[in-house]
Parts: sequence; C-alpha cells; structure tokens
Amino acid sequence: MRLKVAMFGALRERLGVNVPADMEMDTGTTLQEALRKLEREIGPLGAGVAVAVNGSLTRGNPALSEGDEIFLLPPVSGG
Repeated sequence: MRLKVAMFGALRERLGVNVPADMEMDTGTTLQEALRKLEREIGPLGAGVAVAVNGSLTRGNPALSEGDEIFLLPPVSGG
C-alpha cells in the first residue's frame, strides 16, 4: 500500500528530505512499523517529534490504510 509522508520546519531541514513523499508498505502495516522503515531510510527522527495520521495527532500504534498521510512535526518550544 502507498502512504504519504510529510515533515515540517526544522525537522525537514535537519533531515534534508524532499517531502511530501510516497512510501510503499505492506498491507496491515502499523504506524510504528512505518516510522521504523522511515528512520532506516533517512536517519533518526529524534526526540519530541509529534506524529499525526490524516491530520489527527496520535500517540498509539494504529494500523494504516492505503493513502493514509503521516505528518511529522518538530518539537515545539517556547513559553
């Protein structure tokens, strides 16, 4: 199945990735499996990265479906 991956801000700049990008995964892949594959291909994402699937922040490990969009958001700081 094909997934879309997008990164934003400093995370995108640090990893030097041209996104959005398509990623091929097996049917039934979970979010954590997709993130591990992504890290093998581009390097560690680092601590504090927020992950959203189809626009909703997630902390779990949902199963992904054809056409899902994974958004990787850099850590936010400030006060």
